[in-house]
Amino acid sequence: MSERKKVAMQLPRRADVANLEEKYSLELEALAPIADIVEVESPTAEAFAEGASDCDGIITSWGLQLSEDIIQKLDKCVVIGLASVGVDMVDVEAATEAGIVVTNTPDVFIEEVGDHALMLLLNAVRRTKEQNIFAAENEWHKGRPQLNHVPRLMGQTLGLLSFGNVARCVAKRAQAFGCHVIAFDPYVSELTIAEYGVEPVAWGELLGRSDYISVHSPDNV
Repeated sequence: MSERKKVAMQLPRRADVANLEEKYSLELEALAPIADIVEVESPTAEAFAEGASDCDGIITSWGLQLSEDIIQKLDKCVVIGLASVGVDMVDVEAATEAGIVVTNTPDVFIEEVGDHALMLLLNAVRRTKEQNIFAAENEWHKGRPQLNHVPRLMGQTLGLLSFGNVARCVAKRAQAFGCHVIAFDPYVSELTIAEYGVEPVAWGELLGRSDYISVHSPDNV
C-alpha cells in the first residue's frame, strides 16, 4: 500500500472555531482514500510555508501570496489547489518550474458574485445606502433632493469590461431590469458575446456609450 499523502489547508488569519469535519466535509470525502488534511496557520506566507513544508498538496484562497521564494520552501508539494477563480496569488511560472501543478475553481461563487455586482449597481443608481441612512435617522427631507436625480435603470446602457463567467451572470440580471448591455473583451469572440444578447463593442466605444461600467477582468490583465 502506498504511503498516504498529506494536504495542507490554509487557515485564514481570522479562523473560525468549527471542527475539521464541519469545515471540510467535501474535501475530506474526496481525499479520504489517499490523503489526510491538516490545517496550517498563515500569519505570514513564511510561517505557512514552514508549516506546510512536509505536505504533498495545498488548498488555499485566503489571500496568501505564494511567491517564488515561498514555493521553493515547499519541498514535497506537487499540487496547489486554489478555491478561487483567479490564480493571481501564486507565481505559476515558479510553481511549474518546481514541478508543482496549480489548479483553480472556475465556477466558484459566480452566481453569488453576479448577484453582488448587480446589488452594487442598484445601490449606485438608486442611492439606497444614503436613502437608508436618511430614513433610519428620520431625515426624509435630506433624501428627497437626491430622488429628483435618480435615473430609471430601464433603458440605461451597462458596459462590461471582460466577459467571463461573472460578467455573463451580471448581463443576464441587468437585462432583466431592462438594461442594454454592451461588452468589450479581446479574448472572447463577438459571436460568443452576442449569444448572450450582449452587444460586442470596442474599448473606446464601451467608454463612450456606457451609463455604467462593471469591471470583471483579473488583476493581472
